[in-house]
Order: sequence, then structure tokens, then C-alpha cells
Amino acid sequence: MKLLLNSLLIIYLFATHSVLIFADETDAEVTGEKPEFSNTVRGGKSLSEEEIESKIGRYGEAEEIPEGFEFATAENKLWLDNHLGNITQPTSLYYEFEKSGSYEDGFIDSVFLKVVELNKDGTKNALLDFFTAERKQKIPEGNTTNIKGNPVLGIYMNGDVFDMARITGGKADRYRYFLKQIKVALRETAKIESTTFSYNGKEYQGEKIFFTPYVKDPHRRDFEKFADKYYEIVLSDEIPGKLYQITTIIPDASSETAEPLVMETLKLIDVKNHDS
Repeated sequence: MKLLLNSLLIIYLFATHSVLIFADETDAEVTGEKPEFSNTVRGGKSLSEEEIESKIGRYGEAEEIPEGFEFATAENKLWLDNHLGNITQPTSLYYEFEKSGSYEDGFIDSVFLKVVELNKDGTKNALLDFFTAERKQKIPEGNTTNIKGNPVLGIYMNGDVFDMARITGGKADRYRYFLKQIKVALRETAKIESTTFSYNGKEYQGEKIFFTPYVKDPHRRDFEKFADKYYEIVLSDEIPGKLYQITTIIPDASSETAEPLVMETLKLIDVKNHDS
């Protein structure tokens, strides 16, 4: 419960307070020893231990939520919902990640989530491998034990803000600004629509949450080429773990027919149930 309350308050704090990193940017660099895993973001830059602990989902230090505070529907669906509630036995979820586009080299990698234990309180214990070899991400402590949300979602979005900081250049902790803007977008401008999708030859019903957190950003001139980035997340009660797909697209504004500068997709490709 403390972890849940911690996460809720930090969402609240980021949604209501601005930290305008662009307004006071310096050439400071994050340094430190290389961690046990490579902790690289999409483009190959290692993360410091401090960065690893700056997360989007289960985060914060305070023990209670401000009285009367209510979360937006998108926030509830992404961070507070019991995504793993429809998993009733040990289960492995296999996702594929693909990066493409004209801005830089792409790659294909895998994400593996294994629910290994069903706890009496309804939470789950899991194992998570996010990417392989030199791209393998270190999973922050607490993101795979006694959980209800799908940790793949939080780890993906955390890596996304670090990668935005990388490709836009500037101060090493610019990721904090992008993190805040995503949280504000989920609270204020994100839209939710019903959708259908095909998985393993069968049609499923779900919802897509989509938003463009930087379109009206007053500092977009500092990263204009990337400011129209689009996010779409597809969830479904009919899919184990609820998360079916995450897509982000940075369009090439030079032409309506141009290939996107960057396109990333994480998609569920297989589910295997195991004997309890």
C-alpha cells in the first residue's frame, strides 16, 4: 500500500508543479560507475543510478495523498488499474519491440514478463527482462514484487523520456522535463477511445489512450523537430496483463509522405500459461 500511495503522490506533484529545465540549462553531465546491467536507452546511452530511480509509475516518498485529490481517467487506467488481475495462474507474456525511422538506426528486441507467483492479497510477483544483451534494462527495485499494474508499461515510458532527452541534446537531466510533460498530458489532454485489434488471428475489444504532450509546449522551439511526437497505448481486459501495444511516432514535418523520423512499437506477440 505504501508503494501505491508513493506513486500517486508523485504523479500529483508532477501534474501540479513545473520544473522548467529548458529555462536554466547548463552543460552539467551525469557521471558515475557503470551499473551491473548496461542500462542503455534506445540509442545506447547508459543511465546513472539516480536516473534509474526516477520513474513514471510507482514512485515517490510521501505516505499519503492530498485529501480530495482525484486522478484523471487516463492516469487511473495506466497507473492504478489492476492490469494483472486477469492472470489467474503463472503466465509468461512475450512482447516484441521495434524501432524504425529515418532519423537513426533502428532495431528489434524482445521484452519478457513472467508472472511467477500469485499472492493472497491479489498482487503478483514477476520476473521482467526488458531488452537483451547490451540493451538490457535494469529493473528498479519494487517494480516486480507485490504488483497489480503491468510493469512493462512503466519501464517502457521511463525509457522513452530518457531517449527524448538523448535525441534532443542539452542538459543530462532534461528527461525530467519530458517526464513532467507526459504526466501533465495524461491528466489534462489525453483522449480515450474504444478500439478493436487483431491478436493471433482473433478480434479483440479494447481502448486506446492517445496524447501529444509536446505540441503546445512553450519550450518546443528547443526541440522543434521532435515536438509533434504522438503516443498511443492499447489496453484490453481480454488480453492477459491488459497491455496489448504501445506506439510512439515522431513525424517528419518536411513532407506529409515522408517516413517518420522515429517510430517505436511494443506489441504482445505470445502468451503461455504454466501449471501452478
